[in-house]
Amino acid sequence: MIFNTDYSPVDREYFSPNSTFIPPRPPVITGSPNLPKDELGIDQRSEIEPEVPISAIGMTVTEGQRFGTFIQTTQQAIRKGAGRLELQTQMGGGGEAVGAEAYGQEARREIREIAEANQVELTSVHTPTQVGNMAGYNPQEKGFSDEYRKIQTEEVKKAIEFAGDVTKGGAVVVHTGEYLRDMTDQPWNPIINKKEGTRMFQAYHEEPERATLYLVDNRTGKLITDVKKTQVIREPKFRMVENPEHGGRSEYIDKDGKFLDETDPNQLMNRVPIWEKGETRFETTRLTWDDFTRRADEWNMWRPRHDGRSWTPEELYLRSQFETQVLQARGGSLYHGRFYDGLIDSREEMVKTLKYYEKLEQSVPKEEAWRIMLDNPVGGRYGHHIAREMGKKKKELPSTLIKEGIDEVDKELRYIREASASSDARADEVIETMSHVVPVDAYAKEQTSKSYAEMGIHAMMQTRENQHTNRDIYVAPENLFPEMGYGTHPEELIQLVQNARQEMVKYLTEPQIEDPKGGWDKNHHDRRQIVNNPNYDPSVSKEEATELAKRHIKATLDTQHLGMWWKHFQPQIGESETHRRERFNGWYMEEIKKMDEAGIIGNIHIVDAVGGGHQHLPAGQGTLPVVEAVKYLRKKGYKGPMSSEAFGEDQMGPDRILTQTWRAFGAPFYRDSWGGVGATGGQNWTDVHHSYFGQSQSPYFIYGAYSPSNDWTLWSQVPME
Repeated sequence: MIFNTDYSPVDREYFSPNSTFIPPRPPVITGSPNLPKDELGIDQRSEIEPEVPISAIGMTVTEGQRFGTFIQTTQQAIRKGAGRLELQTQMGGGGEAVGAEAYGQEARREIREIAEANQVELTSVHTPTQVGNMAGYNPQEKGFSDEYRKIQTEEVKKAIEFAGDVTKGGAVVVHTGEYLRDMTDQPWNPIINKKEGTRMFQAYHEEPERATLYLVDNRTGKLITDVKKTQVIREPKFRMVENPEHGGRSEYIDKDGKFLDETDPNQLMNRVPIWEKGETRFETTRLTWDDFTRRADEWNMWRPRHDGRSWTPEELYLRSQFETQVLQARGGSLYHGRFYDGLIDSREEMVKTLKYYEKLEQSVPKEEAWRIMLDNPVGGRYGHHIAREMGKKKKELPSTLIKEGIDEVDKELRYIREASASSDARADEVIETMSHVVPVDAYAKEQTSKSYAEMGIHAMMQTRENQHTNRDIYVAPENLFPEMGYGTHPEELIQLVQNARQEMVKYLTEPQIEDPKGGWDKNHHDRRQIVNNPNYDPSVSKEEATELAKRHIKATLDTQHLGMWWKHFQPQIGESETHRRERFNGWYMEEIKKMDEAGIIGNIHIVDAVGGGHQHLPAGQGTLPVVEAVKYLRKKGYKGPMSSEAFGEDQMGPDRILTQTWRAFGAPFYRDSWGGVGATGGQNWTDVHHSYFGQSQSPYFIYGAYSPSNDWTLWSQVPME
């Protein structure tokens, strides 16, 4: 704003006919020799072009019964002086007509024309806040659902198409929060007190010892179990010997002293349990979380996985329980099956004997047949049964008793088959499940990457094919609240975007890929089915695909959500609150730097806060280094959209979402001293905002040309002021 002239940034270069004002020149470098100087040689315009100009900061507008349609809310924002707008959609499908699909072709055209007529840029579209889990986790089903994932991705695709029609491109913002995870075990969470084992961040005080970890079946997406760090389990103790080939590490051996591969479930039965002769029992060992942590480290060193993943403590914890189930099932099968071969032999002998006596009974009297049987008793396991029954059933023929014996054998064989075979089937089922149970992060990250790759390709196609689009559309996951899980920490956000970009490159350049529908190879139950890639484009090189992925998958940085990590930021012993805040702000700026260097930021929400809760204060009104962060990014070359979401102080003034944000970034008010106007001096926001040029309230009287005529009085004759 330039006082003493007809110029206002809201006027957008429309001036009165009698104005002799020459609008300010385009942005120039501070200190340029062609700038006007005062009598002391000081640049009059040294503050005209701040690091973050007003024109770069827009605001977010929404829709709904409280606010109106985007046709109404965009116009309201424009009247406040906003030059850039992000459209926050709500979840459609209910009684209220909201959401991307609530706007038809004419409504979409009207929103475009409103922006064009007012020279306002519609920078981005925000998907509904209910959308924010591209891994497909459905808490009601307690697992990951392909159907739920499709619902989420389809909502984002609606927003992508809406962006093509209305904003002509730009960011499509999606909240993150892919799955719950233990903060204290994350690679981005360093130990700040080795003696106490305190991490930089903790979700709650007991988290390091009592956190819950989850495992999922990657065939179905269902959670198999949760593992608590405080749980203790016991497993049989087996004979072990130091293996010189593995650095002297103690490993299992079989009865012949041969080393076994403990990662191979098929070798479990070959281990030799330790027998306590005096107690007539086998020894067991007590295992805690620390034991499984050490075991995971050893397995990763000496028994690495073939798929490139690392063994995790929770995985080995569940594996130990599964191994016990396998041993129990195999043991039951062995117990019942140990007589199986003998019974088969006995039955075969009895069948032969039956044929002999059936033939004999046709040629000799019954008494003679009995005499022959007494002299030649039936052998096998059931021979004694027949001999015992002979005295009771002499009225029957010998063949009748033999048939009864065969029937008894058949019943026992059937019992063994059902009991033993089902035990073996259970053991095989557990072994196969062991190869499919993975930590939740391994499964969820894969699903998230797949979703963002699909949405990135959809954004790419809309950019190419939508007639209204004039710049790239890109999906931009936003860091949400820390307690929402993976993707909310800035380093997780970096990983999420990078993984999604890699998956998109794969989708564009590889003729065959793992089945996106989750099919498994029929011949190798632990491998994905390979199918033809429907997105494969032989004309796109890997370099081109990499560039396309960078253009269509970026990230949204929410400065306040990043500040919410403050409530989990652990104080050091004896540390003052001031020093803790300084240390946190240092971490905050370091994470900003990492995200910038990773090249992922494509959209920014400018919001401040006091404390670690979820707030929406204007920049500069809280305790976060929001201004420093945004200035740093601008200095490093960031030119993308920036939207103020500082609606938390609407009750103090509906325009504070913009004016206070502009003020925080040093947007100047000044008098023009060139172009013939001749005024000098300058004013700041505090001089004019919600004030009357130095006064905190309006005058109590009106004078001069604005004073009402004496011809107009009230019926009470009280003068009108």
